[in-house]
Amino acid sequence: MEKLGIEPKLLLAQIVNFILFFILVKKFIVKPFIQFLDQEKKKEKEKEDALTKIKKSEEQLTEQERKLKDKAKRELDAILIEAKKDGQQIRADILKQAEIDAEEIKTRMKKQLDEERERLYKDIREKIADVSLYLVNEGLKEALDVETKRKITERILRNLSTTKIIEN
Repeated sequence: MEKLGIEPKLLLAQIVNFILFFILVKKFIVKPFIQFLDQEKKKEKEKEDALTKIKKSEEQLTEQERKLKDKAKRELDAILIEAKKDGQQIRADILKQAEIDAEEIKTRMKKQLDEERERLYKDIREKIADVSLYLVNEGLKEALDVETKRKITERILRNLSTTKIIEN
């Protein structure tokens, strides 16, 4: 090989240098670089997993929110229906009570009107009796004597008392 210009000692030294270089590069450069790449891949995968979990959580929260809104709407509708029923019942009760109160007022007013009518009739009868007595006294004042006037007055008063008892 010496004829070719290759020296075995130099070749051996270069092979040893190459092997040492290869071992050193592999151990101190390639291996840490591969570990660095592996760590970066792991971090990227963790980020993707975290992002996936966040998306799933977000979807679940959105679904829960939708369900809660639906449930709240159903409950609100039920409450509104119940409130309408209660309102209608209260309205019916108020109307019924108003009718009862109106009947009571009508009865009371009718009774009061009858009492007032009776009192007016009584007042009118008394005034008619007084006017009649006055007319008899004035009309017969000059024509009759005192004794005859007294007898006529007594008879009118007796008839008037008898008439009042019969009418009442």
